[in-house]
Amino acid sequence: MASMIVLLVGTSLAAFLVTRLLQGIYNLTAHPLAQFPGPRIAAASEWYKTWQEVFLSRSWIDVLYELHDKYGEVVRVGPNELHFSNPSAFTDIYNNSNRWDKEGKLYRCFGEDRSSFGYLTYREAKQRKDVMAPLFSKRATIDLQDLVHKNLDRLCKALAARDAAGKSSDMIFGLRCFTLDTITQFCFAKDVEATSAPDFQAPIVVAMDASLAPFVVFRNFELVRKIVFSLPGWFTKMTTPPMAGLVDLQEMLGAQVKEVVRNPSSLDNAPHAIVYHRLLDPELNQATGVPVPGSLYEEAQGLLFGGADSAANTLAAGTLQLLSNPSQYKRLKDEIIAAWPSLHTFPKWEELEKLPYLTAVIQESLRTAPGVPGPLLRVVPPSGARIGNATVPGGTTVGMTTLFVHRSSEIFTKPNDFDPERWLGADSYKLEKWIVAFSKGPRSCLGQNLAMCELYLGFAHLFRRFDLRLEGTRGPEMPWKEAFLPFFAPDKHLRLYCKPVEQ
Repeated sequence: MASMIVLLVGTSLAAFLVTRLLQGIYNLTAHPLAQFPGPRIAAASEWYKTWQEVFLSRSWIDVLYELHDKYGEVVRVGPNELHFSNPSAFTDIYNNSNRWDKEGKLYRCFGEDRSSFGYLTYREAKQRKDVMAPLFSKRATIDLQDLVHKNLDRLCKALAARDAAGKSSDMIFGLRCFTLDTITQFCFAKDVEATSAPDFQAPIVVAMDASLAPFVVFRNFELVRKIVFSLPGWFTKMTTPPMAGLVDLQEMLGAQVKEVVRNPSSLDNAPHAIVYHRLLDPELNQATGVPVPGSLYEEAQGLLFGGADSAANTLAAGTLQLLSNPSQYKRLKDEIIAAWPSLHTFPKWEELEKLPYLTAVIQESLRTAPGVPGPLLRVVPPSGARIGNATVPGGTTVGMTTLFVHRSSEIFTKPNDFDPERWLGADSYKLEKWIVAFSKGPRSCLGQNLAMCELYLGFAHLFRRFDLRLEGTRGPEMPWKEAFLPFFAPDKHLRLYCKPVEQ
């Protein structure tokens, strides 16, 4: 009996290895992408990316830059995956005309398959986004900008208290606390009071940051992700204490979903329209029906993660750049003071949008901050496509990171310099189409109006209400590693002394 088991196991292993070998040979010689340049091991097996990311612990962005330097504008980075570096290719992939599906392996990693972010097909995503879009319109955001001001005021008071105690502040976590408080109130009418946490170490923010590093493993080992996501919350808290805040947040969202499904009239008590007002409205969901509770929860989680990090990272990155250039710092501060003479009243977003230098700083911050640095993978339709200078077969996975656009020397003079002046020239409007921080096309970021409101008000509050000073000395960049979102090493976070101004 034992010998039979050994024989079966040996035969199965041999068959597996032979199958992989034959598949690798096919990928190298007869696959539709065989003519595209790239590492032969990447063409033969998906393990190339896994080896680079997981076992060598390299940032995939760094690998992509090396590959394009060696192989040119189009690189085969997997058996069925191409990555592009020419900025024109970005608009060929991500534009309003394309109805391309998202690539499944990447997007299943988030556990949000039934959300506007996680739906793979254009049709499903559009139906959901059409329902929610009015909540995130510019008009709706303008109407709720006092909520953003309130959370910034809370942040600024916490920054002032730390400065009074002679302490610097972790601005990565501080700004994420602000954006987390804002998105939970904006979307769910829930206040998690993250900004009130000592040194901004809010358990939820700490847990969300801690969840970035495992993402690299999850996108390479789907079975590991399924096992981890299936663990009960109490077990996660016990075995991985830094994730406790995330478990608490997920339980809060889950409880709210159960409550609104069980008792829709509870929404009458919300201070403003939230996502469930629209997602539970039968009239607005005629095409698909009201989402099931699991889909509501996944939508909530997607909105939360999408709204908590990116704007905060951009604010921090832009602030560091300005503090590294005294003349830029002073020019922005002078402009904001002139537009906001008295601290007793808050300026409107609509007024701040008219400030040319502040607008230029925000544009340049969006350009130079990492944003969502990882490629947003799409699947070419069966008819194939022309991308950049390449004819790409149908069914191919394609992608391009925004950094190859934002830091292109073909578009931007001295692309590695932080230079708001580039947005103040007579022909600067020609550059605007190349700011793709929110992506482009029908799958672009749903919350970009809220993000822009946070950026305008955030820069205004920080530079009007404080004299800012770096803790120690450092360069104008914050090192990060790509984990779909950027992961900043904790010891590399931006820390500032924030001294309140008198008036």
